[in-house]
This record gives sequence, structure tokens and C-alpha cells, in this order.
Amino acid sequence: MTDRIGTLLAKAGEFPRGKCLAGFSGGADSLLMMLMLARERDAGHAEPEAVHVNHGLRGEESDGDEDFCRRICEALGIPLHVLRAELSGREDENACREARFCCFREAAEKTGIRQLVLAHNRDDLAETFLMRLLRGAGAEGLDCMSGHDRRDGYEIYRPLLTCGREEIRSALRESGNAWREDSLNGTDAYLRNRVRGKLIPLMEEMNPGATGRIAKTAEILTGENRMMQAEAENFLRLHSSGGQIDTDALQQMAGPMQVRILRAWWKQNMPEREEHTLNARQTEELARLAGMPRGKINLPGGWNAVKGRNGLYLTGMEKEIPEAIPLDPESREDIRFGKTVLRITESEGNPGNGVTEQEAPEEFFRGCVIRTRQNGDRIRPFGMNGSRKLQDYLTDRGVDEPVRDGIPLICRGNEVLFAAGIGAGAIPPWDGAKKNIRLKWTVNR
Repeated sequence: MTDRIGTLLAKAGEFPRGKCLAGFSGGADSLLMMLMLARERDAGHAEPEAVHVNHGLRGEESDGDEDFCRRICEALGIPLHVLRAELSGREDENACREARFCCFREAAEKTGIRQLVLAHNRDDLAETFLMRLLRGAGAEGLDCMSGHDRRDGYEIYRPLLTCGREEIRSALRESGNAWREDSLNGTDAYLRNRVRGKLIPLMEEMNPGATGRIAKTAEILTGENRMMQAEAENFLRLHSSGGQIDTDALQQMAGPMQVRILRAWWKQNMPEREEHTLNARQTEELARLAGMPRGKINLPGGWNAVKGRNGLYLTGMEKEIPEAIPLDPESREDIRFGKTVLRITESEGNPGNGVTEQEAPEEFFRGCVIRTRQNGDRIRPFGMNGSRKLQDYLTDRGVDEPVRDGIPLICRGNEVLFAAGIGAGAIPPWDGAKKNIRLKWTVNR
């Protein structure tokens, strides 16, 4: 007799090596996966432990699934972790999926295992793609599952994405393995069930083999989307810092890529909350603002985007303003102030550029503090007579309002002597005959 399970194992995608957790519902797909993992274990490749999540939605049927999984794992010699899902009164598909992942994380924390194997098959991939298409989605929204993902610090494997639902069931039937059927799968309770029971059969009738081709399309688009996402994230590493992005560099990118970058930038700076998600209209407004000389728009969660001379900024976030630090001119240890580091070194024999580096007599800085701006601050720009309001000075220097509160200042009272990265105030003329020290500002990203 043909070893159909062995044939599918050879066809399957990547399995993890070493310790792994495997989601086991008792259904056909997860049963086949457990049989494959047992073979992988016997070959010395994997050390699987199963996780069964009892949602409790079908009463005795749910408990029967749990008992079935216990018997199978005992027969295979695979440890089993059984957890109860916390649905908080919700019974929709998203709630069940989120509850399962919470249980998987709980099992991972308990065992210390960071590899998870799930039994999604090729038909699941096609269904997910069609569901997202029906709801309306761009390239990001059409990004579906893949054979190997990373999520929340976990490695997720889906080796059965290369296998169709019916060939999985045929292999189990021919090998004499029964599985559990979820009675809810035969109803129209979930959109997935309607896609599976009505839309997919119609598409197969119109064009046999459609399911496999849809799954292949989803695979291709997912790969392309992730390549674009990696490019967007690389752009942000080079051209953004926290809530600021370089719009000159952004304008050099193609329009669709600009949108992608802005969405990635937003997500990097937002708490993971559904109400903070950008919709298509807000994303378009943000992209338009990035190309304007000046402007401001409202965004979800009470946030704003502000376009200034030097880029685009997110405002409305609660910023941590560092407390004032006394400046010890004799110290040679790095002084961290927010994202900026001040290093005091011995003289290098020149006054410095007056922006990021400045030399002055050591005694000049005694009694000074490092802080951010306050009401009443003034500065006597180096080489000029008289003092100016710090706000006016920063405006003339082209410093956009959203970043002014974060600029480290060296002050004596309300007099600003040195604004990091901006310029120097009334620093004494450089005199090589004196004991000078050098102040160097660097940004610690």
C-alpha cells in the first residue's frame, strides 16, 4: 500500500528543528501534522509538544475534541498542553483566533519554546485571500500566511500550505486515521464557512483548479508585500527618528512606496490599538501633507501630523522630558540626556564647529545645567551683541516647533550657552593658552 502520509511529508514545507509547539485541534489537518511531527521526531529532527485549545463553544463536542487529542498524543508519545480559551462573551472567528494565540503564548511562556507549528493548508490560504479581497484591501491587507513567519518573537511554521484539504483527508482515510469534525464548519456562522461552502465550489465549477491558483497568487503577493515592507523599514532606519521623518527623502520614492513608508512610520510610533489604525483616507491625507510646505492634520487617538520646514512630525504623544542634570566640566563620562549624549573630552586644539562640538575654558561651565527649554530663556548668539528670545533664535535657525522641546541646552539660569545641534551662545573666544575642554553632542538612536 502506498504510504500517502509519507508522500505528503515529502511534499510538505519546512518543519522546525528541535523543540516546538504544535497546535492540535483534532481536525484532519492538525492530525496529519501530528503524525508527520511524530515521524520528524523519530528521525531525530523535531521535539514536538502539542497544544489543544478548548474554546468551549460546542459543549460535549468540544470536550470530545479534547479527549480525542489526549488519546492521539498518548499513542504518539507526544506531550500535550490543554488550555481553555478566554473569549469574554465573543464567539466570532477573530475572537477565537486571538484566544488561540493567547493560549499558544501561554504555552510558550510555560515551556520556553519559541517555535510554533500550525496546520493551515493550501485551501485555508486561498480562503483567507478571498475573504480579505471581499472586505477590500490593498497589498498590505492581502498579505496572508506563509510557510515560515515571525510574530511577537516566535517562529511560526505552516508546513501543510503545500497540501490541499482533500488530499490531506484522502491520505488519512487510506491510512485508517479518523479525525474530528467541527459541527460549526457546516454552518454559515462565519464568513470563512460561506467562502468555503459556496464561493470556492462555484469558482471551481467555473474554472477547475482555481483554489490552487488563488493560493499561489496569495503566496506571490505575500512575498512581494514583505519585500516592499522590508524596503519601507530600511527607509525609516535611514530617514526617520521617532516621530520625525525626512520628507525630502520621502519625495524621492514612488507614490505607492511613500504611502507604504508613512503607514510603517505610523505603526512604529503608535500603541497597538485598533482605534489607532489609519484608514485609506487618512493615509492619503498624510501623504498629501508630506508634500506640502506647511500644514497640520488630525489623526486617530488624538494625534496630529505637522509638516514643518525640516520634515513631517507626529505630535500629541506624551513626551518624556528629561530632568535637568548638573554639568560637571571635570567629568569624562558620557552624559545621557534623552536621545542625546554629551561627551566631555580634553581640548583638540581648535574651537569646534559651534553646532555639535564646542571648546571653552573648563571653569566657564561650572554651575551650568543641561535641560530643555523653559519660559524666559534667552540666548546671546556667538559673535553678536545683545540677547534674543530662544524661541526667535530657533525660528531663525529653521528649527521646527515639534522638536524644540526636546533640544538639550546647556544653561546658566535663563541664559542658553549651547543648544545641541543648533548653535552656541556667548561662549568666550577660544584661547589655546587656557585649559580648555571639548563638548561633543551625538544622537543615541
